[in-house]
Amino acid sequence: MKQTSKMVMVAVALLAGASGTAWANGTEMPPAEPAVYTPPPAPMEAPAPPPLVMTQKTGPYISGAAGIGFPSLEVDGYDIDDALDSGLVLNGAVGYNFGSARLEGAVGYQSHDVSDADDVNISILTVMANAYYDFDTDSGIRPYIMGGAGIADVDTNQDTDSETVFAWQVGAGLGFEVADNTTLDLGYRYLKPSEIEDSIDIESHNVMLGLRYQF
Repeated sequence: MKQTSKMVMVAVALLAGASGTAWANGTEMPPAEPAVYTPPPAPMEAPAPPPLVMTQKTGPYISGAAGIGFPSLEVDGYDIDDALDSGLVLNGAVGYNFGSARLEGAVGYQSHDVSDADDVNISILTVMANAYYDFDTDSGIRPYIMGGAGIADVDTNQDTDSETVFAWQVGAGLGFEVADNTTLDLGYRYLKPSEIEDSIDIESHNVMLGLRYQF
């Protein structure tokens, strides 16, 4: 026990001497630095996908359409109601798509029976240059407007000569992209040939459904 007490007294004396030396030199024992918590790095967020941009394709195309024409007839300034029956309308075209604008050459044919007359009909064969403007909607559906001008050969199945006159048309419609290079076209056309023999005036409202394939 005496040895243990002596050892404790020696240790206390050494500590007191060390503290006295530190105070004598004007220095203090530096405090222990507190532990600093460093949070783990936040997980990196995946970058946002780029906005979807519908590219406007360019290039040549071909198209075909069929529909129903609703004609009206005027003779010497008088409307002849229901003079012509509705009839089949066919159209084919070759053109070039510039993106929003399209230009094409088209051939159309339609035939209409004369009401209350057996085996009598009037046919119209057209050759037109058409221009289209497609509105960009950033989707697979694109509305359009169009206009064209050319010639119309108006003929009957009777023993009379046909007559070729100037003709024009305007229209509008919707294009539905059903495949990568294929568009379903639902459209309306107003066709107006010039007067025939300065007395016969014919016009037609046509509803068309067709396909357009772009190369």
